[in-house]
Amino acid sequence: MTFLDTGIMVGALLKSHPEHEACLEALEDSVRPFTDAHALAETFATLTGFYKVPTDAATELTLSLRDVVVVEALALADYDMAVREARSRGVMGGGIYDSLHATFARRKKAVQIVTRNPSHFQHVAPDIEILTP
Repeated sequence: MTFLDTGIMVGALLKSHPEHEACLEALEDSVRPFTDAHALAETFATLTGFYKVPTDAATELTLSLRDVVVVEALALADYDMAVREARSRGVMGGGIYDSLHATFARRKKAVQIVTRNPSHFQHVAPDIEILTP
C-alpha cells in the first residue's frame, strides 16, 4: 500500500507544476494509493495559498482527488501517537504534521510513502520506504 503526501497531490493537480507528470504517475498507481483527510486540507491550503488558485477551482481540484485516492479521516489515536512519539523522533514545530501522516500510514500498513520532501519523513518513518517521483 502506498501513502501519498500532500506535495504529490498538488503536483498531480497542477499541469504547470514542474513535476506534474511524475506526481500524476504516482497518483495513478496500479494499486489505488491512499492518504489522510488532513492531506486534503493541506492540498487546498497549498493550492490557494502558495499557488494562488481561486477557491472555487481549488475546491473542485482537491475534492476530485477522492476519485483516485482512498481518503480516510485521522483517528484521535493517530494524534495521540504522533504527539507521544515526538520527542523520541526529534519532531518539533510543523514537523508534527508529517509525523501525523507517517503515524497514519503506519497504522494503515503502508509499505511506502511517496513525497516530494523525503527529508520530512526520514526520522518519522524510518520503517517505511520513502520514495520521490
